[in-house]
Amino acid sequence: MYNFRASTIKALLGRGFRVVCLSPEDEYSAKLAEIDCEWIALPMDNKGSNVANDVRLVLRLVAYYRDLKPVAAFHFTIKNNVYGTWAATLNGIPAVNNVSGLGTAFIRKGLVSSVVRLLYRLSQPLAHRVFCQNEEDFQLLRAARLVPQKRLVLLPGSGVDLQRFHPGLRYASSATFRFLYAGRMLADKGLHELLEAVLSINAAGVRCELWLCGFAGVDNVSAISLEQLEEWSARPGVRWLGPSDCIEEVYAQVDCVVLPSYREGMPRSLLEAGAMGLPVVTTNVPGCRNIVTDGHNGLLCESKSAESLRKAMEAMLALSPEERTHMGAAGRRLVEEEYDELLVVKAALDVLEGL
Repeated sequence: MYNFRASTIKALLGRGFRVVCLSPEDEYSAKLAEIDCEWIALPMDNKGSNVANDVRLVLRLVAYYRDLKPVAAFHFTIKNNVYGTWAATLNGIPAVNNVSGLGTAFIRKGLVSSVVRLLYRLSQPLAHRVFCQNEEDFQLLRAARLVPQKRLVLLPGSGVDLQRFHPGLRYASSATFRFLYAGRMLADKGLHELLEAVLSINAAGVRCELWLCGFAGVDNVSAISLEQLEEWSARPGVRWLGPSDCIEEVYAQVDCVVLPSYREGMPRSLLEAGAMGLPVVTTNVPGCRNIVTDGHNGLLCESKSAESLRKAMEAMLALSPEERTHMGAAGRRLVEEEYDELLVVKAALDVLEGL
């Protein structure tokens, strides 16, 4: 919430709204208070499937919305989109939902995916507005009749702060080419394939470094353990950084961002890379290919293929500095024109004005 919604929260506060944030407690909870909004701890198992726990979550939300009586309730992530909509509807409060990406539940076919689709079908028609972050997810939600078309709106991701992320922050890196993966440490982000590709490239000697930056041990079925990451970091050319509150300083030290994900909504790391003027290597999947045009602002590879990823990374290594600079500049222009976070903030304000 702090990383992706702080600008919207500040804009709402600036318009005179009282903003109350409900989320599980973590090390970022105090930061929400620092930007003058109110924060309430919301115990929840974000990825669990325990029915009793989920019923308790719905009842908590119903009680909070009854007491707070907000003008609107903004939700994101699957459980909040579903259960928050039910709680808001029971209290006569407009629900405004954000589908940031259809994620693991849609990647992995089976019972869980079927249940998630059913929950969306039973909840999203009740929402006042549903924002979606890429064209392919937009079409899937509409075609599967999970969200009524009249309530579905396409947004440019979560947007990017073009002042915080800027090419002028970059400085000369080391002689060794540096790739950066920035995000949650999940197998569904293609990290096993990424490690295999880097080890193959460096088999005869270290030609490039891979930096891994983000949260480990997250509550997700495909989470990679901290022990595994530390083991990877012992390999030549691999460096595990952990999470960073100043990710722009990490981008400033690398040569290319890599995201071999299986599926995305609108990947924040690729937008931030573009804002920083960095070329990228990513997979030809929904979300990623909405941002990257092969050969223009980055290179695309096949999903779930370490060999295809290795070839794309080696192709990036083979480009001249001038060619990579040209790609990075194209990425910056794209983000400036289509993904400025001010567009996302305006969408939230427009919904409230309409209400």
